[in-house]
Amino acid sequence: MRNLLHSVTRAVRRWGRVFPALGISLLSPLAVNAVEPDYAVGWDDLFDATRADAAEPDNREHQTRRLSSLSSNRVAGPALSLSEGMALSARQRRRLKADAAAELVRTSFAKAPDEKERFRVADKALARYEVLLADWATQAQARDDYTRARIDRLGALLVRKRYRDVINEYEALLAEGHELPDYALRWVASAHLGIQEPDQARVLFGQLSSTAGQPLLTLDQEQEPFWALLESERHALAAREANRIVETSPWQRYHFGSPIPQPNDRWLMGRHLQVNYLLAANDLPAAQALAGDMVSSAPGNQGIRIAHASVLNARGLPRAAERQLKIAEALSPSYLDLERAQAYVAMNLQEWRQMDLLTDDVMARSAEDLASRRLDHYRNVHRKYELRVSGSKGIQSDSPVSGSKDVRGSTVLYGPPMVENWRVFGGYDFASSEFDEGKGINQDVRGGIEWRSRDNWAEVEIANRHFHHGNKIGVRLSAWHDFSDHWRMGGSVERLSRSTPLRALRNGVTADSAEVFVRWYHNERREYRLSLASGRFSDGNDRFEYTLSGKERLWTTPRFTLDVLPTIAGSTNSEVNKPYYNPGKDITAIPVLLGEQVLHRRYDTVWTQQFMGGAGAYWQEWYGTGLISLLGYGQRIRWNGVLDAGVMLMWDKRPYDGRRERNLSIAFDMNFRF
Repeated sequence: MRNLLHSVTRAVRRWGRVFPALGISLLSPLAVNAVEPDYAVGWDDLFDATRADAAEPDNREHQTRRLSSLSSNRVAGPALSLSEGMALSARQRRRLKADAAAELVRTSFAKAPDEKERFRVADKALARYEVLLADWATQAQARDDYTRARIDRLGALLVRKRYRDVINEYEALLAEGHELPDYALRWVASAHLGIQEPDQARVLFGQLSSTAGQPLLTLDQEQEPFWALLESERHALAAREANRIVETSPWQRYHFGSPIPQPNDRWLMGRHLQVNYLLAANDLPAAQALAGDMVSSAPGNQGIRIAHASVLNARGLPRAAERQLKIAEALSPSYLDLERAQAYVAMNLQEWRQMDLLTDDVMARSAEDLASRRLDHYRNVHRKYELRVSGSKGIQSDSPVSGSKDVRGSTVLYGPPMVENWRVFGGYDFASSEFDEGKGINQDVRGGIEWRSRDNWAEVEIANRHFHHGNKIGVRLSAWHDFSDHWRMGGSVERLSRSTPLRALRNGVTADSAEVFVRWYHNERREYRLSLASGRFSDGNDRFEYTLSGKERLWTTPRFTLDVLPTIAGSTNSEVNKPYYNPGKDITAIPVLLGEQVLHRRYDTVWTQQFMGGAGAYWQEWYGTGLISLLGYGQRIRWNGVLDAGVMLMWDKRPYDGRRERNLSIAFDMNFRF
């Protein structure tokens, strides 16, 4: 029996070392000595005091010793219950009540299968603090306990996601001249992260006296300084923090009393942070390689598979991500992080019904979570109206294609989704330019319906085109199909094609067209597209066009990317000497360098500038080969998933019929959801 008792004692002592890692160490040092102890503190003392009190329940000395040991070892709830009926001072009674409330806060930070259970405990703590603070607010002798209760209450507010209340109370305490301990500063920093204020969180984490390698922190708490650095765009410091965690954590560890090594969760967390850093730093190949290596090493780890799927989805490979998430689903199908990842993948796959079901379940279970609210926001963005506006204005141009004083604009408004896959739309297009033979104007009023589903997209449009010789009705059918993450094929057929040159319309010439294309997409760094188009003009001319274009990533940093956009295009016309530019044969070959630099980024708000430059050759039958040169500068803003707008100034110089023409123009586009 004595050996059994010693075993129990050792187990209690061991769990006493584990419990602080679940949040006990977060509460103030006042909780340690709530009642002035007369005996040595420790789990052994508590065990002995409990045995003595059980043997002689009427012995007041044993009761006092047990109460002191319970309080000293932070077993606050039983200590408060035991104190009922005992003669204690008002100060001791206040300290016991504060300890019991603090114990609830500690418990609310512990991991639980259902987050609602944590909320229930936090709500119970808040209700208790409401009573204590109301009682102590007017007692001068309770000033220290009143302040301590306000500080410890911050933890319960944080668990309940009441981030703004945490920050407001912290600022009030500072204004009153109170200095907050590290555990409270960490809570306030977490609250700033919860409302997407990483700069303030980063400053508070920097004020902590012991942030590196703190053994009493939970894994969630230890990684918060990394997120504060990453979300405030301190990429180098974030990488250093993730590397520090990995380098100071062996990948295996020994638990107390066991000779068998176990995986080290802290090392795994550090590797996860490295993957997230690589994602934020735009190094997606390295992120995919690291996440893939982790999956192959631990195929039964659900979190690793979710991380791997998130990288694949970010690279534009949603079907590959879906397969990884399906494997992860077998481990715990209702895991919140899994459902959020599946909802984003369903959104990219145009699986609208699946996206709604997953998002509804996530919101029903964790509506307070920032990650859940962000998912719901993007689901609501999908349900909004969509306005697309684009246009261009020639500043200095007199080519036979665009003419002079040219102005073009296009506006189309899509309605919200109907029956999941359908949207109606309507729009207006305008084009105007001056040519040698006079001014050309074209106005289109158009409308139609769009269909979107997994692997497919289609659009049918009817348009009334008003140009030089009155009104005519045009019809367009466009569609594409995805065979996989890498291959897409599509095309369009159009009566009274929108691609008909304005100069042809000015001279009463219309055209019908048909196009097919195939796109090969490797990832966000490489893709190519081949299109073939045929146009039949009303004046008897038949035109055939082909274009091969692509993208190759040359350089990537967290705030800058450099791509080369190669293009080879050509056309043939069955007839020449028409009242619009139609060479018998021509070929264009030009590689363009496109650089994009991030000027400002805060979560889903990104402001960038673009630099464009290229030089190539243009060959035209009967006129030989001439030089093409191109320069451009633009800026673009993306805001909260609802606005994507940009403007670019373009200058190019190229030959037409053997004569080089200089063109300066400005172009803009906007996509707005409301």
